[in-house]
Amino acid sequence: MVLLAERKLEGRSDILAEARSHGIAFRRLKELQQPLCVEMLSYWNELRGQRDMPRPEEIDPVRFARHMPNILVTQIHWDPFDVSYRLLGGDFVDAHGANFRGRRVIESASHTGCFSEVLFEFYKFVAHEQRPYAVAGTMEYTARGRVEVEAVYLPFTVDGERTDRILGAAVSRTLPKS
Repeated sequence: MVLLAERKLEGRSDILAEARSHGIAFRRLKELQQPLCVEMLSYWNELRGQRDMPRPEEIDPVRFARHMPNILVTQIHWDPFDVSYRLLGGDFVDAHGANFRGRRVIESASHTGCFSEVLFEFYKFVAHEQRPYAVAGTMEYTARGRVEVEAVYLPFTVDGERTDRILGAAVSRTLPKS
């Protein structure tokens, strides 16, 4: 069965193929299994109320302080379009082998293959769609190796019109070396 997100990305079959080659695929939000991902999606929905997206200043980090190692925030730039890392929790820093805070996603050399391009296109997709998306599967970091991951990505807006930030919450576990 093809998910709606995959249909919307049909013109980018190269990106979907690269993600699949790494073992990553979209997951329906209702199929999220990791408590962190479910909790963050619920919190995002609570914050947004009837709006399309909540504002970043509404986030109360105390509410999920225990999950900070598993949180990342990207900054969306529109003219021209670009994505940079604004915040990376400790689990992300360990997996990446470095703290890429302030760096462009497309320049991150922390994944194998062309996965930085996949991430860039994924963040671009979430920014344009202005709704949460989830992914799950396996991927490979140059520092940590192969991991199993489930993540949810939640867009935020400053002006109420366009996505300015995306908060990601991910749970991963390192897979044994084959």
